[in-house]
Amino acid sequence: MVSAALKVVESEGGDALTMRRVADEIGVSASSLYGYVDNKEELVQLVLEQIMTEIKFPSADGDWQQILRGWAREVRSVFRRHPGVAGLTLGRVPFGPGMLAVAEHMLAVLRAAGLPDQVAAFAGDIGSLYVAAYAHEEDVTPVAAPGEFAAQAGQWLKSLPADQFPHTVALADLLVAGDSEDRFEWGLDVLIRGLASYLTSPPAPEARWPRAGGAGLASPSR
Repeated sequence: MVSAALKVVESEGGDALTMRRVADEIGVSASSLYGYVDNKEELVQLVLEQIMTEIKFPSADGDWQQILRGWAREVRSVFRRHPGVAGLTLGRVPFGPGMLAVAEHMLAVLRAAGLPDQVAAFAGDIGSLYVAAYAHEEDVTPVAAPGEFAAQAGQWLKSLPADQFPHTVALADLLVAGDSEDRFEWGLDVLIRGLASYLTSPPAPEARWPRAGGAGLASPSR
């Protein structure tokens, strides 16, 4: 059943995942699936759990920043092997054994690096959100000829009225520079540099850390 659901997601996208569609894939009635799962959400969680088991966390030996980079690249690679799955993670909090194992590993690396506990606790959420959102965008907006698209976009930006958009025109080539890999790695570098800053600078009040005894999860992004 989970394999059938994953096949539907990979071939038709996450929005196509319904109990009826999975039942059709297997060749049974939709009502028969409810003997195994309570609803579609439980089925989605099972699909995510299966994907999580494919993630191979980098060895804990070595620089923590390189470990995080390796983890992010691995997760993106898994999402690219299973198109459509990245979108399923957005707005959900997977708490299966596979996800908990990944989270435990990451927390160990971040705490060993000396990051404040609250930073370590939040880092997995923002990191996972970045990778999943990036992979989801690659799923839904593939560009057949990225080089040609970038060249056309650059020319259009340069054609804008320079008196109204002086900075856009001046940076037109830079705004469209780099391919998908370059931009993913740059975003990853921004996040990791930000985490590293907490090794020497404590969180500022505007960072809005949860108060003691607060309401818990502020959003269901992960």
